[in-house]
Amino acid sequence: MTDSANKRSRDNDVNVNFEGSDAASAAAEKLSNTAQDIKDGMQDKLEDMQEDTPKTPEDFINKKGFNAWVTAEKIKEKEAEKNKKKEERFRVDLDKYLHFADDTCSKPSKDQVAYIERLRQLHEDGCNIARLDTAAAGLTAESGEFAEIVKKLKFQGKPWNDANKEHLIKELGDILWYAAQACHALEVTFDHVLYVNSLKLAARYSEGSFSIEESENRVEGDI
Repeated sequence: MTDSANKRSRDNDVNVNFEGSDAASAAAEKLSNTAQDIKDGMQDKLEDMQEDTPKTPEDFINKKGFNAWVTAEKIKEKEAEKNKKKEERFRVDLDKYLHFADDTCSKPSKDQVAYIERLRQLHEDGCNIARLDTAAAGLTAESGEFAEIVKKLKFQGKPWNDANKEHLIKELGDILWYAAQACHALEVTFDHVLYVNSLKLAARYSEGSFSIEESENRVEGDI
């Protein structure tokens, strides 16, 4: 081989570092594996999130891992505890209340002998208790019947006609009859009762007409 041929042969030789090539290949493979591991990890997390994510409102409500559920549960527990305390605070022992009602009732109100004795004392003091009691019971009953008609006119469709007006007049007459019994028991006339009532109202309403202020703020002794 000539010198020129040898020179061309040396020029065409390539220096290859096989050890460096293997290291680069290993690094690339390691990087690829790492990337695949990351991808696989992200995929696993995504699948876990999809499994944990509620699909319906019912799932959301029933999933106790959510903060909203935990908060709602705590609120319910607090409300239940608060209501329990209220019930305990305001619970009334009915048997004890019956004893309390008996203890705070006057003897003539619950004992016949004491009641008869009280009636005797009132009679001796000059009180016509029989007629006064008749008036009190009758005024209460007849006023209730009068109010019953008015209630039905307001709330139950009872017609405003001559028949119902007549009914009211009759009940009012019964009220006056029992008022007359009260007058006998008190030994006064209707005129006197109306006169006393006129004086009371004239003193209450200084201008001679109704006033909310004077109606609500009465002077001592104005009953």
